[in-house]
Amino acid sequence: MIAYKFLRSGRVGPFSAFQWPGPGVWVHAPLDPVACRRGVHACRPSDLPWWLAEELWEIELDGPVQSEEHKIVAPAGRLGAQIEAWTPACAQEYADACAWRAQGRAVEALARAGHGYQAQQLAACSTLDEVLVAARQLANDVPETRISLTIAGDGAVRALTGAPPTSAYIAAHAAMRLDGAGGYAAERAWQSRWLVERLGLHAGH
Repeated sequence: MIAYKFLRSGRVGPFSAFQWPGPGVWVHAPLDPVACRRGVHACRPSDLPWWLAEELWEIELDGPVQSEEHKIVAPAGRLGAQIEAWTPACAQEYADACAWRAQGRAVEALARAGHGYQAQQLAACSTLDEVLVAARQLANDVPETRISLTIAGDGAVRALTGAPPTSAYIAAHAAMRLDGAGGYAAERAWQSRWLVERLGLHAGH
């Protein structure tokens, strides 16, 4: 099975600190796989937003594959090609896109609460710096939408400081604030589609 794996720079596992050998070399778990404890962990396309790191690789898995909520686990795997399109610039583009999604949720929250003028003010922002300033000001002026506005401001901060995983997390919670668990799931699905399309990945893996 072909899947994907995010690693730190130098092919290092972000949680295990295991340094993967070069492409094509099999790595075997010493015991039966247990999710989050041992085994070769990887991502389906829908799992990608949860595991962002500096490098993204294709990985071939061998043996029985266990499907977990946001990952898959197998007894063996070997790296394939590195996804060269996943660069720091691409990661920043993704962070920015997620921050704008959070801004859009705050605009919607204002509109739903009957604050059309304030919604237009926030929607008119053309930079994330402007989103941050406007969201903080409006959070004081319109207390019934303070949480959505604070979330939007936090999303802008995380994108501006180069933190794509947190920017994506915030966008998902901005959606959940408005539309519950369904909104959260829909936002994570949008993030996965963005990554698949932008990076030219195989959505069916």
